[in-house]
Amino acid sequence: MQADSYQQSFFGRKIGRMLSIVMVISYICWLPSILYAQQKKQHELYDDLFSITFPSEKEGWACGRWGTMLHTSDGGKTWIHQKSGTDFTLSSVYFVDSKNGWAVGNEGIIINTRDGGNTWKQQKSPVSFFLMKVYFVTPLKGWIVTEQTHILSTGDGGKTWSIQFKDQDFVLKSISFCDQLHGWAVGEYGHIYHTKDGGVTWKKQAGYFELLKSTGEMAGDNFLFDVVAVDPQTAWAVGIDGYVIRTIDGGKTWKEVKTEAPKTPLFCIASDKAGKILIGGNQVFLSSNDNGRTWEIPKFEPPITYGWLYGLARCGNSSFVVVGWEGAIYRKFSNTWKRVVY
Repeated sequence: MQADSYQQSFFGRKIGRMLSIVMVISYICWLPSILYAQQKKQHELYDDLFSITFPSEKEGWACGRWGTMLHTSDGGKTWIHQKSGTDFTLSSVYFVDSKNGWAVGNEGIIINTRDGGNTWKQQKSPVSFFLMKVYFVTPLKGWIVTEQTHILSTGDGGKTWSIQFKDQDFVLKSISFCDQLHGWAVGEYGHIYHTKDGGVTWKKQAGYFELLKSTGEMAGDNFLFDVVAVDPQTAWAVGIDGYVIRTIDGGKTWKEVKTEAPKTPLFCIASDKAGKILIGGNQVFLSSNDNGRTWEIPKFEPPITYGWLYGLARCGNSSFVVVGWEGAIYRKFSNTWKRVVY
């Protein structure tokens, strides 16, 4: 698939293009979002949030710009600020249980807590790249994906991090495991990598990029923002232009799934074991209760007409919480997703 002009304008081959999609959308939407907030007077404006994690039904954390770290102990109904100890933007946070968590972001920043976020300590990264996503399967074993197609790993809770895998100069945006062995990493120009041995080996399953000799323009597959591993055979990924794909054969084939999404970036996806799939993006949110056969657009109060949703996580067995622009946190109450005031 040819990379269209929209993709080329937002994503170059350095880290600036990786951040530009968020920055441009944020500032384009800044003025109308301010006016809407003033009109409704329903919430204050906070720093953008990029990631959220729930290791249990009650305990959750969210992170974002300028080192923002938030914590909830009641399933996302109320939130408090925690001191992360850094001013760097935090792109991803992940807790494997109620005590052990990690957050990563700009300039190779890695921070870790072993007391539920009361104190955060910095860990040493082997690279100074922007770290995109962190994922742990036990308190000791975890991974980080970053630019230049690097996958970092640790087997001791982050006391030491090493480069487990690297490939060409592309951005890996997300990583997800369904167990300690099976996982996927996805990113720029449709690149998908898979492991079935806990990261000992990574195999490329998809992705295409070239510079056209005739014009010098870039051509490649659709940019992927997020992935969720459901089981060893099933995974979903989402990306630019409303792009949604799924594998049901361990990644041997990936097929596009048609949804109600407009041609807009889709930033996050989450699922449960019962076939519920949720997708968030730029001014859009989609929900399926039948494993992607049919889709609906849930009601949001206030609506996300002028905003974007970037981080999505399951809370307990079947509840979900989503975060995004200007500190937005939405949680489902009855049949409506409502913005949490904190």
